[in-house]
Amino acid sequence: MKMKKNEKAKKTRHPISRIIKNNLYMLGFVAKYTPSYIFWTIVKGIVLGCINSFVGVIFIKMLFDAIGAKNAQFKDAASVIAVMAGFSLLTFLFYVWYGNLYDPKIRQTLHLKMQEALFDKARSLDLACYDDPKFYNDFVWAINESDWRASDIMEDVGNLIARIITTLTVIGVLLMIDIAVVITILAVVGLSAAIDLWRKKVKFKQNNELVPEQRKADYITRVYSLPDYSKEIRLSHAGELLVDGYTETIERQKSIRKRFGFITFHISNLINMLNLLIFEAGISILLIYKLFSGDILLGDFAAGSNAVWQLNWQINTLVEILVEFPEHSLYAEKFRTFMEYEPKVRSGKRKVDEIKSIEFKNVSFSYPSSETESLRNIDLTINKGEKIAIVGYNGAGKTTLIKLLLRLYDPTEGEVKLNGENLCEYETESYREKTGAVFQDYQIFAASIAENVAADIYDPANKEKVLKALHLSTFDGKLESLEKGIDTPLTREFSSEGVNLSGGEAQKVAIARVFYRDCELIIMDEPSSALDPMAEYELNQTILNYARDKTVIFISHRLSTTRMADRIYMFAGGCLIENGSHDELMKMKGEYAAMFELQAEKYKNNQSEF
Repeated sequence: MKMKKNEKAKKTRHPISRIIKNNLYMLGFVAKYTPSYIFWTIVKGIVLGCINSFVGVIFIKMLFDAIGAKNAQFKDAASVIAVMAGFSLLTFLFYVWYGNLYDPKIRQTLHLKMQEALFDKARSLDLACYDDPKFYNDFVWAINESDWRASDIMEDVGNLIARIITTLTVIGVLLMIDIAVVITILAVVGLSAAIDLWRKKVKFKQNNELVPEQRKADYITRVYSLPDYSKEIRLSHAGELLVDGYTETIERQKSIRKRFGFITFHISNLINMLNLLIFEAGISILLIYKLFSGDILLGDFAAGSNAVWQLNWQINTLVEILVEFPEHSLYAEKFRTFMEYEPKVRSGKRKVDEIKSIEFKNVSFSYPSSETESLRNIDLTINKGEKIAIVGYNGAGKTTLIKLLLRLYDPTEGEVKLNGENLCEYETESYREKTGAVFQDYQIFAASIAENVAADIYDPANKEKVLKALHLSTFDGKLESLEKGIDTPLTREFSSEGVNLSGGEAQKVAIARVFYRDCELIIMDEPSSALDPMAEYELNQTILNYARDKTVIFISHRLSTTRMADRIYMFAGGCLIENGSHDELMKMKGEYAAMFELQAEKYKNNQSEF
């Protein structure tokens, strides 16, 4: 058990070289997307350092020396105050500009650019990444924290510059008064810094334990806010299950916070005791003694008293900033791991001119999180223009087969061939541009109907193309009832004028995307699951008429489409158990025939149509 704890502790510690590299990695994004941010942050640090040095120490010494001089005159003190006021005014104006105009704007720009980079990276991730809870946690962390973490690092760099300037100035003043004071302060601050570093590590461990629990709480909150779950919550006891889960999650969070809070409470008390005993008592008494002994002048005493507190505060904050960088490094490591992740499904270099044939050759596949194979020893060929039906009960491996065909995954064993060559040798984007797929878990976006059909930025010049796609998906009837037509926003998440479509209507919009793209290979994974039998038949006829010269693959456990197919592949338990035309498979009286006969009652009234 101790060994495991030690190993876990080592994972939360980064060597200095790694800390520097991780922080520089984040600053690289700032330099890339907002280079002026670096320049003005450095300027701000210099200005802040000068304010603390001059206003906090040097001007005070000059003022008290002017007042305490033997031939002191009002104009001498007034001139010092005038210079100090002018300096303060200029720096104040700079901070007003920086804080109210520049900083909010530049942070928003950095946020936009980094989120775009994250979204681009997310699109290239292997689907297997979503099956890895740790990687997914880090992914969520990167999305939520990366841009403001980069801003925080940038701000800490500016503050670090300011603290260094101020600290060196104050040390210089104190060295002229008493070197023992400087040594004492540095020793105490060093000890406080070590204790504070310990506190930071405790805080990181706390956050590490809180993130999975927070994700669970966020999931439950999201479920309650999405209309997709509203009916189930009201018509079942799922709501009670979720509330119980939410309560348990919050209780675990409270337990984590309580456990770590006890430690940080004592750490903070230790730091406060050191400051109280050394600074509020010891050093103040020493300076008063020197003043009354005649070892220092009034200006030295005033500047020294202020400098002691300045040095204490500056070094403490300097150390606090420095210990922030190891913490930044821990978070930056997650972001860096995400951004530097190299997809295992890598694009080849060959362009796809035409999809002539697709062949599965002895293909087996198992998901990374599963010990069982979803597909085993699959051999099948699909030629250009064929209409293929892939059938089987739920869990037979049908959708997994399509994921391999679309190169969302690569086979664990065997290979998928395109035009006789391994699919991996072809450019993935070029291949996918020629394919169109509608999955059973299709999604409708909070955007207009036109944007949903295009699945892209909608160009009004493509209006007829959108209308034709909707016509082919038999969405005309619903479209006619919508006042804004294809400009109608879908869902009411962002617009009170939005429309919530029924399951069948939404499915037709999703299918229209395939018609809009005019692809060579069309894949329909349970395309009509939300439609009634007649609407299903009408849609299937439309698809087949539209795709006479195209390759079409229907995936279904409902067999209304299979008689239209040139060839049928029957799957069960991840294996291809039968294949042939409808008539051939019925004559075999195997699994397909049994499945068809089981569903025959459903289609008996429309047998002549099928």
